Amino acid sequence: MIPVNQSMILAFLSALMISYVAIPPIVRVSKAKRLGALPNGRTSHVGVIPTLGGVAIFAAVSIGGSLFLNTDFPREFQYIIPAMVILFFFGLKDDLVGLTPQKKMAGQVIASLFVILAADVRIISLNGLFGINEIPYGISIVLSFVIFVGIINAYNLVDGIDGLASGLGIFVSSVLGIWLFHLGRPNYATFAFATAGGLIPFYFFNVFSKENKLFMGDTGSQLLGLLFATFAVKILWCPADSESLAFMRGEPAVVMAVLVIPIADTIRVMTLRIIKGKSPFFADRNHFHHGLLSLGMTHWQASTTVILTNLSIFVIAILLRNMPVLGLGIIVMGLGLISCTMPSLLLRYQIVDRKKVAGHEEHHHLTEESQPVRKKEDVSSLN
Repeated sequence: MIPVNQSMILAFLSALMISYVAIPPIVRVSKAKRLGALPNGRTSHVGVIPTLGGVAIFAAVSIGGSLFLNTDFPREFQYIIPAMVILFFFGLKDDLVGLTPQKKMAGQVIASLFVILAADVRIISLNGLFGINEIPYGISIVLSFVIFVGIINAYNLVDGIDGLASGLGIFVSSVLGIWLFHLGRPNYATFAFATAGGLIPFYFFNVFSKENKLFMGDTGSQLLGLLFATFAVKILWCPADSESLAFMRGEPAVVMAVLVIPIADTIRVMTLRIIKGKSPFFADRNHFHHGLLSLGMTHWQASTTVILTNLSIFVIAILLRNMPVLGLGIIVMGLGLISCTMPSLLLRYQIVDRKKVAGHEEHHHLTEESQPVRKKEDVSSLN
């Protein structure tokens, strides 16, 4: 049997090589068949960019991870891998021809239920939250379903600028992989390290390459959301013994801190949309990363800022890991929401100043015919 640490390393390297080799041909085929994302009023890219990076990520993770599972791997992988395939095909169709929100949600529901019901990877305890530990099976299913669909959508929404979903994914998969290894779940750790390995070449091509630049699309972002939800719930399934050095009283809040920025930003943006009377799935440019771009950052600077913010909150959660879970959860989510709101607050004050300047300039230099055009530009700058 391959030693656990060796299987994790081999899965990481195999996935890295598969992703690195697969991406250039995928870009060439995408360009030849004109399969790419066109810029629009909401996106931040210029030109047509291939959107099938998720194909390379899926191949790297599924092959790299499966090859080095131990021979005694748990039965749940018989259902986790099919769930990955289901979500892969739904995401691929969405990237190629588009899906309605209802059909897109159907794919997420089917894949999530495969993992929750068939693989039996679900929340079984609230770890003392509100004084509750074990929970009934029905409540366990509902709570797990909300977590899975929530994380899949949160990670899908965070994929908005170069390097963000992949860079954050490298951090998340590495942390969860190490955590799972220490909890005695080597096969899950192997898959997590395969995920990290598959994302590294994609990050390079997405951020730094001009000839082979591509996006991961829904194929990649939804797949990552499913995997991260599975890893996170599995950690909560098998908490460390109270005598172990890995024991954390506030473990659920620490797990949430690993993905706090995608979760907090999704909650914030959807809440704002509902307050404005719009659908929570209405596309806009109010995300944390969009705000950073509006402040003048480049894509790389904005994505790095988001990742470092998430990392900082996670470190704080680790330092406070033995706090009661409710108190630590409030701190983690509070920091996440404050961080995601900061660019909007800064922009609000900048916009007030710009409006004063714009109004002054219009009064002196603009004709009556040109004023509506300027006002239209002002409005668009708020989006």
